[in-house]
Amino acid sequence: MSSRIWRWIVPLGVLATTLVATLAYAGSRIETDGFSLRRDYTLTNGNQRSGDQVIVAIENAYLEAQSVVDGKATIIGSDVLIGGEITDDVVVLADRLVVGESAHIQGDLVACVNSLVRQPGARIDGELKEECSDGHGVSVASLFESGMDGWRDNVVLRFSGMVVGALLFGAVASLVTLIMPRPLIRMSNSMRRSPATTGVFGCLTILVALGLTMIYLVSLLLVLPLVLLPFFVLVWVALGLLSLLGWIALAEPFGNRVLNWLDIDEQPRMISAAVGGIALTLAVRIWGLFWFTSWIGLLLTAVLGSIGLGAVVLTRLGTRPFPRPS
Repeated sequence: MSSRIWRWIVPLGVLATTLVATLAYAGSRIETDGFSLRRDYTLTNGNQRSGDQVIVAIENAYLEAQSVVDGKATIIGSDVLIGGEITDDVVVLADRLVVGESAHIQGDLVACVNSLVRQPGARIDGELKEECSDGHGVSVASLFESGMDGWRDNVVLRFSGMVVGALLFGAVASLVTLIMPRPLIRMSNSMRRSPATTGVFGCLTILVALGLTMIYLVSLLLVLPLVLLPFFVLVWVALGLLSLLGWIALAEPFGNRVLNWLDIDEQPRMISAAVGGIALTLAVRIWGLFWFTSWIGLLLTAVLGSIGLGAVVLTRLGTRPFPRPS
């Protein structure tokens, strides 16, 4: 493929993937035929859903009076209200379940909840089965924890999350490169010219922050006032932002290396930063897919993170070059 074609494919591909990743994370709900994931779910009065339904609500799920689910229903949420008609079995996992007086469940109701309220007039043609005992109640938090365990055990899901994270970081790197190009150039030059110095200085910065934090935690055991707690929180937030800036400064030169390796002509700095952010994230996090290689990812994160943080601090947020010209 000629370089002219690559010149169009790479920018359009990077922009398209970053846009898709941003929209995916910005979306407040996911809904397809038979499956709904929302913060709050409401099937309003008079509405009907056909076929089996899986409803996952971060907070509340309400099936109002005279609403109809024509099929089986699986409902997960913090607070669940069933006030309509369900023509088959229902499984509910929630903190609190209310079966309203206008509810009509034509099959069994299997409830794994901490609190169950069945109002007078509620009709359940099948059996009411309370599967969770008092000591083994369920909550959204426990469901989320269980889901995370499944996520950690599933290589495909972890890889998908890694790809989405890489796309998002590529978008952030491209945006920051557009906003502050000159400071990032100084940071990148500093890392290229003195990687050992910036790495050692970044590592020392983290060690100093950890040491001061440990001293402060020990002082709390001596019942000293908590007046310094906001200060330490702000310090660690600032340290995290500086570390992120260091990673972004690494993105563009890394992207240039990737483009050169692919034998692609020089691209705008935003494109190089986006490509570098995606490739850098994948190169570091790919090792975490398996337990026996995760230490490589941790080592790369520590080394590259220290170099980036050291460059940010030594260049004073990219306002001055380091090393200074003689």
